[in-house]
Parts: sequence; structure tokens; C-alpha cells
Amino acid sequence: MTATARNRQRSARPLLGLRRQPGRLALTAMRLPCPLYHHGLGWLLGHTFLLITHQGRKTGKRRETVAMALTYDRDSKETVVCSAWGPNTEWIRNLRAHPALQIQTGRESYIPQQRFLTQDEAVAVALEFRHRHPGRLRLLTSILGWGDLSTETAVHELVRNRPFVSFRPAERAETLRACMTKGVEE
Repeated sequence: MTATARNRQRSARPLLGLRRQPGRLALTAMRLPCPLYHHGLGWLLGHTFLLITHQGRKTGKRRETVAMALTYDRDSKETVVCSAWGPNTEWIRNLRAHPALQIQTGRESYIPQQRFLTQDEAVAVALEFRHRHPGRLRLLTSILGWGDLSTETAVHELVRNRPFVSFRPAERAETLRACMTKGVEE
């Protein structure tokens, strides 16, 4: 094998050896924000990461997952995340069985309304993320071994196998908050 072929093979291999499923090192790194949220310090992460609290589909137990936000809309407070390891991750399967119980991002915590994005919507989010955060995308692709995402075709291929989920405050929760705020003001 030539040196060029070895370099190509090495560059195609994900950083830290991550493949189809997250390994122990990846899971540990992804759980690092949890203690910050548990101690009221989630604001240190801004709206880059969010803590998704969900219900186990088999056990019914409360579960938590940290995900990186691909988009965050300050007006609607909508956040979109993607399952980096595809549709069969436990948290995605749990969200398909039961909607998320709570979302925490930055200083905000709310009962969410969730929806899975269509493929066209997911591609639009991925392309916007690529445009707004090229450094983060390079880091993600090197860690996860996604390869070159510089073409729209490559982005379509990536999105095809990964669910994107949108979370925003549920309308009932907003109405309840408005009533509580009104009661406090009077």
C-alpha cells in the first residue's frame, strides 16, 4: 500500500474510531453537559447543546440525552437536532414512542412540542448549518467519519439516514406561563 493510499484510508477513518454506534468515549463526552444542566449552569453552553428528557419506551423510566443544536430560533425558541448515529438510537426510538418530557437549552426549560422533520426540511437545516458553522461541521465530520459534505448531494445522502427533530415550547405551556406571569404582575 502506498503512502498516499494509507493517508486516504487514515483520513476516511473517524477520529477516535467512532463508527455506526457511539462508543464509551463518545458517550462520556456527550454526557459532559448533563451535570451543568443539573446544577443550573446550562446557560454556560448557550444554545449550542440541549438536554432532552424523555421516557423509555420499554421501561417508562425517565431518560436524558444531550444533543447539539443545529439551529435555534430566538423568536419561536425552536431548536433542531439530528441523530448523528441514525434512526435506531435509543433516544430517537423513545421519542418516536413518547414525545419528549422536557427540553433545557441555555437558561430556558420548557415542555416541548416535537416533530420529526421531512427530508427536505432536514436538508435545508443541514445546508444552513454548513453555511453558518463550517468549523463545527469539519469537527463533526472528522469525529463521526461523515466524509466530505461540501456538495449538496453529500448532504442529501447524510440526511437520508438520520432523523432530524424540532423542539419548541408547547402552546399549552406558553399559555400557562402567560397566566402565571399575569398573576404575578397583578
